[in-house]
Amino acid sequence: MECEILDCTLRDGAYVVDSIFGKDRIKSVINYLCESGIDIVECGWLRNDSHKKDSVFYKNPDEIADYLPSKKSEFAVMFDYGRYDLNNLTQNNGLIDIIRIAFYKKSLDEISFAIETVQSKGYKVFLQPSNIMEYSDKEIIKLVNRANYLAVNSLYIVDSFGSMFPEDLSRIIPLFSENVNKDIGIGFHSHNSLQMSLALSIQFINNFKGRNIFVDASLSGIGRGAGNTKTELLAEYLNRCGKNYDVEFLIEGAEKNITPISKEHYWEYTPQKGFKGIKGIHPNA
Repeated sequence: MECEILDCTLRDGAYVVDSIFGKDRIKSVINYLCESGIDIVECGWLRNDSHKKDSVFYKNPDEIADYLPSKKSEFAVMFDYGRYDLNNLTQNNGLIDIIRIAFYKKSLDEISFAIETVQSKGYKVFLQPSNIMEYSDKEIIKLVNRANYLAVNSLYIVDSFGSMFPEDLSRIIPLFSENVNKDIGIGFHSHNSLQMSLALSIQFINNFKGRNIFVDASLSGIGRGAGNTKTELLAEYLNRCGKNYDVEFLIEGAEKNITPISKEHYWEYTPQKGFKGIKGIHPNA
């Protein structure tokens, strides 16, 4: 098994703070993650407006340069298909390694051009099909075939609304494991509306032994709705499987940078968030 953690504190956490983390905190989060041995650090979102001070929204990857330390981890950034003008995407100059493309099922037949454009500019592509729970088995196979044909670097199982139970993941896993090309990584991104995000992440990990896999997490679980898998807890589990993340340093980074945010913003479980997860309702609805 080769499992890597992709930390999405700054990207998914942007929903909590309206993208404004502050420059010092952005740099501190990235530094703590890199020094702790986290494999991939997601730095924020690509949007059409130019970068504003203290924000994790960027017009192009070049605007992230001031926040990045000396290279220790890979760096990623995400955009929503249909909401970002790819003419703004600059050629890869070595700062950002991975572009993650999020899209809804209705756009599956249109996504190829965006993938090929990002690849042509020298980036790895991680494909993020939002709300995999709304895909039928047949539609998942169609998704997988598209990813195989376009040779993306990773294809994700994304539980956008936090509505997944273990039996749902058990249905989806074989469709990915048996059909995704062996040289394409498989990723997992979940939300904690039903308080099972870490357990589902562990279930995912244990069902893909021998594959190159990625699991998303964030410090203290900060993220939209009821948040995400907690990076520090996922790292501890993977250490017990043979990895070597510095969990104490991750906890220090979470206490320093994320705990103060929790005093003003709340992203943990509430009965209403649990209800939305049960019903498969968007967290913002």
